[in-house]
Amino acid sequence: MNEKKTVNVGLIGFGTVGQGVVKILDRNLPLLESKFGGQLRLTWVCDKYSAPLRRAGVHRPRFTRRWEDVVRDPSVDVVVELIGGYEPARTIVLSALRSGKHVATANKALLAKYWSEVFETTRKTKSLIYFEASVGAGIPIIQSINEGLAANRIQAIYGILNGTTNYILTRMTQDGLDFAKALKEAQREGFAEADPSFDIEGTDAAHKVSVLASLASGTWVHLDDVHRQGIGNLDVWDVLFAQERLGYVTKLLGIIRFQDRLMEARVHPALIPSAHPFASVNREYNAVYVYGDAAGDIMFYGKGAGQMTAASAVVSDILFLARQIVSGTAGKIPYVSFHPSQRMKISPLSRSVCRHYLRFMTDDKPGVLSKITGILGQKGVSIEAVYQSFGSDRFSSRLPALSGRSGVPIVIVTHKAMHGAVQRALEKIDRLPVVRRKTIHLRIEEL
Repeated sequence: MNEKKTVNVGLIGFGTVGQGVVKILDRNLPLLESKFGGQLRLTWVCDKYSAPLRRAGVHRPRFTRRWEDVVRDPSVDVVVELIGGYEPARTIVLSALRSGKHVATANKALLAKYWSEVFETTRKTKSLIYFEASVGAGIPIIQSINEGLAANRIQAIYGILNGTTNYILTRMTQDGLDFAKALKEAQREGFAEADPSFDIEGTDAAHKVSVLASLASGTWVHLDDVHRQGIGNLDVWDVLFAQERLGYVTKLLGIIRFQDRLMEARVHPALIPSAHPFASVNREYNAVYVYGDAAGDIMFYGKGAGQMTAASAVVSDILFLARQIVSGTAGKIPYVSFHPSQRMKISPLSRSVCRHYLRFMTDDKPGVLSKITGILGQKGVSIEAVYQSFGSDRFSSRLPALSGRSGVPIVIVTHKAMHGAVQRALEKIDRLPVVRRKTIHLRIEEL
């Protein structure tokens, strides 16, 4: 009987997800090995601190604080990078690939910023890098786009890609909490970091949009090409008004659209119809919608964060790499189709067309509305509806009081209009003496 080949794994980063990886390996090792016909061994764990390793009761792997020990060990077949961030993660990943090792990572920031360098390196070294956990944690969106939907020309991807912001928006929508209170609760419940700016400003979601757009297009979509707007300036009044009076739910969306060699790539808060499946994606859950020219509409849903959900995706990557190592096919065919000489032309947000939600705070005097609508008309923005009376009907029962705020509100919903035309109109409107505050502007995305 032939002896089963052993695949040795070195784990760099033994934080929350790294500890989850070890739990799955301990719990499901016989099942995993049966799926690729070899033996799987965790031979190294690298971290700044050894205490978590001792608490986990893991005695089989060697421990080191030097990542070089893992990468330079000729017996290691797969390096798992779970430290996150740009450096030293970039150096670790590139060093592992150049040493002929294969890599599994959850690092969307690294991929978004260094996609070209990483996949040029895999091409030269015939090594592989898998990254399922980089988007959506346990949601198998990377494998689905790269393999399950390989026959399709991807035409659109929409996503609720950040659990922290989705939790905050859920609490604002369902419980009427203002942004600051919802954020504090998210931090207390462990869904938001002490410094939440990475999530709140849309950076985390933009990294994921960059990864998905690059994967789907076969090119590198730079992080700088992804328009980014966060939720920090959202007012619960607008969230509740849009839901109660207009039938829309507020979500932070990642949007990718392809048309020929032109692409939209953006992250921003948007209003979506309450009947859309995304409207019921709440708390820390994520969802990704993909439209392929052959498969049509497909939606993925699941927890977008958490120790075991992310670890599930990492171990899945280890398994797929192990299967190829045992069969002797690893690196013979690139995992990702990447054409470095090609670039997608990015369509600016200003040229995109949709309906728009606008809320003005103005002086309470005659003629204000006509000034505002006149400027919108001058810029070619047609008005669908105007709302000026608040608190006098059952639909307004959940709206927080606006007393004590500067001015009175006017809400306008436009017909479809170019984003740039609306922005030019608002720049002029916000300079009017009768307008007290900068206009609240939200896109209405019909998806």
